[in-house]
Amino acid sequence: MNDLRSTSKNTNLFRILLILLLLAAADIIVYLTDGTRNVYLQLFYIPLILSSYYWNIKGGLCVAIVSGILLGPFMPLSVSEGIMQSTSNWIIRMLIYIFIGSITGYAFKKMRQLEKEAQENNLINPLTGIYNTNKLLSDLEKRINEDERFTVISIKLTNIEAIEKYLDYNIIKEIIKDLVSELKHGCGKEAIYSTSNDEIILIACKGCLYMKKINNAILKYSNPVKVKKYIFRLSLKIGMYDYSGDYESPIAIFNKARIAYEQGEIKESGIYYYRDELEEQRRKTIEITGALLEAVKNDELYLVYQPKINIIDNLIEGVEVLLRWDRSDKESIEPDQFIRIAEEIGFIKEITKFVIKNAVNQIIEWENKGIKINYSINITAKELHDKAFMEWTKRFFENNKIDRSKFEIEITERVFAKEGKKLFDILQELRNMGYMVSIDDFGTGINSLMSIVKFPIDILKIDKYFIDRLDQYNIRRLIKAIIDYAHKVKLKVIAEGVETEKQLRVLKKIKCDMVQGYYYSKPLLPNEFEIYYNEFNELRNE
Repeated sequence: MNDLRSTSKNTNLFRILLILLLLAAADIIVYLTDGTRNVYLQLFYIPLILSSYYWNIKGGLCVAIVSGILLGPFMPLSVSEGIMQSTSNWIIRMLIYIFIGSITGYAFKKMRQLEKEAQENNLINPLTGIYNTNKLLSDLEKRINEDERFTVISIKLTNIEAIEKYLDYNIIKEIIKDLVSELKHGCGKEAIYSTSNDEIILIACKGCLYMKKINNAILKYSNPVKVKKYIFRLSLKIGMYDYSGDYESPIAIFNKARIAYEQGEIKESGIYYYRDELEEQRRKTIEITGALLEAVKNDELYLVYQPKINIIDNLIEGVEVLLRWDRSDKESIEPDQFIRIAEEIGFIKEITKFVIKNAVNQIIEWENKGIKINYSINITAKELHDKAFMEWTKRFFENNKIDRSKFEIEITERVFAKEGKKLFDILQELRNMGYMVSIDDFGTGINSLMSIVKFPIDILKIDKYFIDRLDQYNIRRLIKAIIDYAHKVKLKVIAEGVETEKQLRVLKKIKCDMVQGYYYSKPLLPNEFEIYYNEFNELRNE
């Protein structure tokens, strides 16, 4: 800070000396060129305008008066003839200089004000009226240079985009301004920023009681809040990073707070703290994202097929089509991980098209070989709501003359809990078109029984979590009750993740329809499945 003051003082001194030098030079030149009757007196406009630029009106007035005096009573009209100026001559000139100095000084002042306003506007988010990312990064830089310790808190409004679709823009402004008001924590500095319409950043200095404000905000907005005639809830995901003094760039500090809130469910409120391993996870996600876009083109993705065994009739009823990624000598990636990333980057539709195309080609090949079974494919909620995608799927099946009743569309139970009426209509339409519909991971959601009663489905897939605990009496009773009820409403039940003969005996006893798991077979490549299918049927017929 002292260095800045010293630099400013030196700059000002240099400007004063420059103006004095220019005034002296102009005065000497006018005198040596025979006085004020010649054009060289116009040289005084240089220091006059320059001083107006440096010091606005004050500078212009001072130099105008000095110039008027230098070219006034002491400067002859003609040096060679010894003729002095009339008083009115130099006074009028001085008044002209004063006028020009004032006007130019005012113009420069106004220009600086407009420039400052433009710069200020460049630091303000127009929706929230508070500082934006540019100001945040600038302030972080200052705090780092001043060796401060502080916490950066990133607050993500995860559902504000959905709210924006239904509410007026001015209501959204009011919602965000109300939240900003709730979060101001009184650290003694303006330390709240809005980097976008759905993100607010706080910088909290050491010792600031900001957590109470944050907890109050989460509590307030997790309950219905009324703004004018509208009632809504705000989902706030909060990421926190404590800066301890080891030099980091402002953008790195900012990003660590944002990385922190990426933990947890997307639309669930909560407070999350930055950990070093999150950086590695993020790096891996970025690496997967880039590689995934090339994987389809380079034939790195492939399909495997896990048999579903009808344990009542002892036959292979169908297969679940599963996606795998061959990364050669690179680190392997679980399907759940790269499918989630594909959903996040908007690439899931291309991947599902790849699965459908290759599965249909395999169906045609197997049917020509006499292998007639059912197939299940996982479809995301986003794809179900994508009319263009669903239309493409319909045309593709029609063009390849595929019997849609052989196809089962699997949807995770969590989707059923979130989607409601719109999903009901989509599933009803799929069933009307001939597809079977199943609930995957049944029992892991909070609305399991509602899913059976409310939605048009054909099959329940009981999650492996329950199958692994079949030796527990209460779990066994629960699964039996689910199977009994499913049969009453004409649904079939598949048990996922069956790995032991003991599990199989229990499932047969409680009349489960089908099982899927490593007890019978791992997911198989097409040629492996053909061998398995033929051997299974040979043993069955013996």
